[in-house]
Amino acid sequence: MAATQPAVVPSSGLPASALESWEKSNDNLPLFEAFVVPGHQDTASFGLAWSAPFPVGLRATRKLNLAQSVEAIRKFAESGELRRLAKQHGGAVLIRGLPVETPDDYSKVAHAFGFRPHVEVGRPPLRTVLAPNVKTANEGPPELPIWPHSEYGWSTINPAWLTFSALQLPASGGATPITSAIYIAHELSRLAPRFLAKLSDKGVRYVYRYTVDPLVSNTGTSVRGAYGQTVADDDDDEAAARRKIEAEVRRHSERFEWHDDGSLSVTHIVPAIRIHEATSATVFFGNVTSAWGRSRHHGATRPPFRGDDGSYHPPPTFGDGTQMDVEDLDLLLKLAEEGAVDVEWERGDVVLLDNYAVMHSRKPWKGQRQVLAALWDDDGRIRDFPEGLGILEKSPRVPRTEPDGSLAS
Repeated sequence: MAATQPAVVPSSGLPASALESWEKSNDNLPLFEAFVVPGHQDTASFGLAWSAPFPVGLRATRKLNLAQSVEAIRKFAESGELRRLAKQHGGAVLIRGLPVETPDDYSKVAHAFGFRPHVEVGRPPLRTVLAPNVKTANEGPPELPIWPHSEYGWSTINPAWLTFSALQLPASGGATPITSAIYIAHELSRLAPRFLAKLSDKGVRYVYRYTVDPLVSNTGTSVRGAYGQTVADDDDDEAAARRKIEAEVRRHSERFEWHDDGSLSVTHIVPAIRIHEATSATVFFGNVTSAWGRSRHHGATRPPFRGDDGSYHPPPTFGDGTQMDVEDLDLLLKLAEEGAVDVEWERGDVVLLDNYAVMHSRKPWKGQRQVLAALWDDDGRIRDFPEGLGILEKSPRVPRTEPDGSLAS
């Protein structure tokens, strides 16, 4: 686990340059100040050249209304200091004390960051659109964890930023652990350099199998839930529906197979070791950890890889199809889980994550919990080593640009 060091927090709460760009109250004090997030880590332990707490916590110094909150965040983002702050603190910012009470409130705050809404291509998790570019986070069963992963790390099409907000807190559990992808790559270089080299050279092969009907699973929507956005249920026959589904699949994979039961397998081969542009650090980017965690949890480590939940959970392999050693997979998952910082939600919290620098997961909970997610695009935040570029040459990348859902912004 990355070493935990005392946070070095400026007495003013933010670096001076940030304060100059942050909206101030009438008494000339900043509207937000930094606070220490319990269990935070030190970015220096990730191999970065500077020491700062991961994540950084910001909280309102006085009661703000929604319009004030949106305007303050908008000005801070437009100044460029938000990006600088995210970089300094490893890509994770927790903002506390905002008057976020509804999905629409959250949508307005999240849009103030100034990113372009991301349109999903292929959707293994079940989500419901509640406000412009705002959806429920994974609606899988609350008793099941979601293992550490990069959002859409299995695809050639992935968002650059994620925002989350908690509107309803459960009776117990439900934290969102976050792990530095920079830290994982750094630790692999130290503990498993041969595994790191293979990941870099070969990439990773992911296989998702979508069933005809949705399953009660954390992976799982149906064929049409994942790729049926353009299918007209009343007008398209099965052949027409399949053509439209295949056109969506081909946005990010030419490797797919229909099965006799109507299910669809889609294979993705993508880089796993990449370069985070903002820090020039090597990062582990992908879903190997979540895929292995699911396979192991559901008893699906052997063919046909159908787990006790009725869904398919094939273990990840290298891009050339060769198996990964169980010891390496266990180490990778251990690093991701033990290196995590738990975000213990308070109502109205907003979290900003750099998807290329930070992995996230979810702990089980009891009671009612509502955490909403929004995905955002921002060009030029990730690049690849020559091996990764070679892998990507064989995998299509055709993002969707039209709004995703009737409430899209």
